[in-house]
Amino acid sequence: MKKILTEEQKQKRAETARQNDVHDEDLPAFATLLSVDDRKAYVRLHQANLRKFRPDSEQEHQLLRHISSEQFEYERCRKLESLQFQVEHDKLLREWPDVPDEHFSYYAVQRAADDDKVYRFLARKKKEHLAAWQKLQRLFAQNRKDFPVNPPEPVDITADSKLIVDPDPPAYVIEELLKIADQAKNEPTAALPAFVIEVIHDKELMSKYAPDYDYADLRERYPKPKPKLAA
Repeated sequence: MKKILTEEQKQKRAETARQNDVHDEDLPAFATLLSVDDRKAYVRLHQANLRKFRPDSEQEHQLLRHISSEQFEYERCRKLESLQFQVEHDKLLREWPDVPDEHFSYYAVQRAADDDKVYRFLARKKKEHLAAWQKLQRLFAQNRKDFPVNPPEPVDITADSKLIVDPDPPAYVIEELLKIADQAKNEPTAALPAFVIEVIHDKELMSKYAPDYDYADLRERYPKPKPKLAA
């Protein structure tokens, strides 16, 4: 026999479903970021888009998150292209230290042309992200025209702002890093990688993931690296 819900139960169920949907809509903003990405740069980009597009509803805000994601990934590909070219340049600098500076760019381009697999991949990804970015902007404009929201709904952007905080590494990563630290405990002359030293000096992280780990000796043997100064 089908259960008959009261009006109050129907409203409660509808509110629960709405809250779950809003939570799910936050996921694409997180999914676009890699652990090496500049999270503040992403949030600044998204906030600039918020000022430009001024979403009138959570649905529009969801579309805007996708717009920001595609735009951010397009810019990431552009930066990777520059990084790849810099890598080629640095290789040449090590191999041919006596070549005049004005010739380096030419030889770097020549070497890139001989092996352009990375460049072709990045060019393809840029094209894909640019096309998706433009398509989503058209979809945003069409959605606003076809489904105007009057008066506008309040749009909560706090979840996106929290993206500035770097996420903790997964627990299994901490476990692997501590295995490396354990090896250093048994080998007094062992060189400990900088990323492992950073972890054992992160008191908050260690108390969260390895509260019983004895790292006092390691901290004394491997001081925390000093922050790099700007040139």
